[in-house]
Amino acid sequence: MIYGDQDFAIPRFERLAEFVPNVDVAGLDCGHWIQEEMPEETNQVISEWLERQG
Repeated sequence: MIYGDQDFAIPRFERLAEFVPNVDVAGLDCGHWIQEEMPEETNQVISEWLERQG
C-alpha cells in the first residue's frame, strides 16, 4: 500500500495489517495523486516490492 503522507482525503489506516495479511506499507511526501505527483518515487517503491517478491 502506498500512501501520500499529505493526503487528507484518504488518511493512513493504522490497522491495515489486521485486514490485509503480509501487507507492505510505504508513504511518500505527497498528496492524493501519488503517481502523478511523484511518478519516479512511486515506480521505485513498486520495483523494490517486486524484487522482494522473488
